[in-house]
Amino acid sequence: MISLWKKYSYAILFFIITLLMGFYILFNGDDNHTEIVFTVQNGDTLWSISQKNAERFGMTTSDFMKLLEKENQLKTTSIKSGDKLVISGSYIHISNDNIELAFKEK
Repeated sequence: MISLWKKYSYAILFFIITLLMGFYILFNGDDNHTEIVFTVQNGDTLWSISQKNAERFGMTTSDFMKLLEKENQLKTTSIKSGDKLVISGSYIHISNDNIELAFKEK
């Protein structure tokens, strides 16, 4: 048994460390990978989506619209039905099962 340890100790330690790091990453609880996705419906505009959602996140309609434009790298305000608009986890804060959006300039 001791000769087995001497022969494979580096591989065994590597495996154990890799396994522990994997569990840490998996169960870290990091909410920065959360995203909010809005699917554009027929007749939706950036302004109408912003009006519906801005108050929910404590933002003005124009700030929410700017955030959508910035996060989705939109060059125009033109969107079409079926498009997906994403807000990344860096703007989302989850506390007590409430999702809040924090507008911050990067």
